[in-house]
Amino acid sequence: MKRLYLLLFLPLLMVGCKGEKKLARYNEMYQQEPTVIYVAPLNDLSMRRAVRETVDSVYNASLNIASRQLYLTATDPLASHGYYVLGPLASAQIAATETRTGRQLRNDNINDLHTDLGIDAVLFIDLINWSHTSNSWSVEAEYVLRSTVTGVELLHVHVNATKILPTDYNGNPKPLKDDLEFAKQYGCDLETAQRCRLVEIMNQYVLKDLPAGKRARKHEAEQYAKPHPEYFNLRIHRDGSVERLKDEEL
Repeated sequence: MKRLYLLLFLPLLMVGCKGEKKLARYNEMYQQEPTVIYVAPLNDLSMRRAVRETVDSVYNASLNIASRQLYLTATDPLASHGYYVLGPLASAQIAATETRTGRQLRNDNINDLHTDLGIDAVLFIDLINWSHTSNSWSVEAEYVLRSTVTGVELLHVHVNATKILPTDYNGNPKPLKDDLEFAKQYGCDLETAQRCRLVEIMNQYVLKDLPAGKRARKHEAEQYAKPHPEYFNLRIHRDGSVERLKDEEL
């Protein structure tokens, strides 16, 4: 009955409301109502430096740590948004026994993950590129959430995110309090802390746009909210606020 209701009223919703709503963008998610999500191993496509000096090794190590942070913190916004997300140990066991390549998981039939393991959807993340300036750090990534029941994409987002620091009178970046606390807590340098906090904030912003899971209180109420576009750019300001940029602001 719920599926029939959506099919009947979706055309009216798209015509009668100004701008696309979550009910239209995430139509398949509202119909399927996935509960259990598996985050597949990160597909890291970003380049590393050829190691000629110590600074190259330090840079590569920073990217490796931040890439791992991107993967590990993707579960948090999903869990807080009402989904059951497989933990690191269970995810590692699934990845270790999976015989299909990442490309095959994205394109071939993955219904066995649903029938055998109870997984409703798989989240794929491509880390495409890193870049930085003297006081900013940027990352480009793509998110795809694919149903194990029908094989359709429930989410497809391409994002460029940048974290900016204030500078002193000499133009040197001035870390924020949260940056310093992060570096102290995890025992990393400040540059690595910038990248780790950048991807963590990006995960929160991208994945919390998904419809809330069935266990979340706002599951029904948010259907008519406006979703994020499929391609967008983020800027994390000096005060920690997050802004989605228009094309002309790039």
